Amino acid sequence: MSNGLRVGRLPLTYDECRARFRRASAEVGIAVEIHAIAARGPEGQVLTIDVARVGAAAPRRALIVVSGVHGVEGFVGSTLQADLLLRWNGDEWPPDVGVLVVHAVNPWGMAWWRRQNESNVDLNRNWRRDDGVPFDNEAYEILHPLVCPDTPDLPSVDDLLTTAAAMVAERGLGWVRDGITVGQYRHPDGLHYGGERTEESNRIVEEVVGAFLTQAERVLTIDLHTGHGPHGEVTALSDQSSGSPQDQFFRAIFGRVEATAGNPDATTGVKAGQIANGFRDLVPDAECFSTSLEFGTADDLEQLSATYREQWVHRRGDRAHHEHRAAVWAYRCCFTPDDPEWEATAFTAGREQLDRGLASVIGWG
Repeated sequence: MSNGLRVGRLPLTYDECRARFRRASAEVGIAVEIHAIAARGPEGQVLTIDVARVGAAAPRRALIVVSGVHGVEGFVGSTLQADLLLRWNGDEWPPDVGVLVVHAVNPWGMAWWRRQNESNVDLNRNWRRDDGVPFDNEAYEILHPLVCPDTPDLPSVDDLLTTAAAMVAERGLGWVRDGITVGQYRHPDGLHYGGERTEESNRIVEEVVGAFLTQAERVLTIDLHTGHGPHGEVTALSDQSSGSPQDQFFRAIFGRVEATAGNPDATTGVKAGQIANGFRDLVPDAECFSTSLEFGTADDLEQLSATYREQWVHRRGDRAHHEHRAAVWAYRCCFTPDDPEWEATAFTAGREQLDRGLASVIGWG
């Protein structure tokens, strides 16, 4: 066993991340399951979801660590996953403890520096999409022409922010925020589109996780993301209310927790079709806790502005054009900052949080 990675700068590409994940697994003798998807990368390369298991193959106590659900956010999560494989030795754990590490749920998004997948679907609004009729997001119907304008040239962020501010004044911040972010199912070219069917990546993940949890009685899922929360800080999001067993459990482990349900002070709403929360459906008799562990990067307006321009490039632009290429790079840096200090802070904090998560799983007894 090594002491883990010595991280300088984060990799810029999905290929670098995948190679390092596989190399770390090989170094400690862990076999990697490789699940290819149909879509290809920018250079025509095969894209894969890679899976590693440590400890019990069919655990009673389970930890699941997921990266790259939102592709462009996956670089720090990938780094942490490679590091934990190098540092964790399942031979030292109780025999009923197992860890499942799922690398790059959205490999296409990582490879192309997009949040969405190859179908412009937000995979974290798409879990088990085939199983039911989605809700209608009427607010997004009004907001769609604003956030996805059909202008002939790269649109002005000033126009977006001026109109959005007027809508906030008229309807409230929560209405605008939730209208944009909670998910929508009518505009395939829009923001946070949940898709018409369960996407290939989510089908793969459901099969992998379901097979791993056949004997599970208690499960902790940590889904690694970037973006939400104060710059440089880590926030554990919970879809259950403040004071709930999950909320109390997370506060004992992670410290900074934000309940998105039943919380008037929440800065983000409850989303439909989230992957980590959906794992509970696979083991309805088990006690399951799930969180999106967020590494804060930029404030909401900066994220909205970067997303607005990148989405226009995807819909109407040309990545070879210098201005459009710059908009894509700015978007990438909004969710994975090109900042050595942020990278080092995120890596150190993330390593600590994952260790706390594993310790809590082992401590369940």
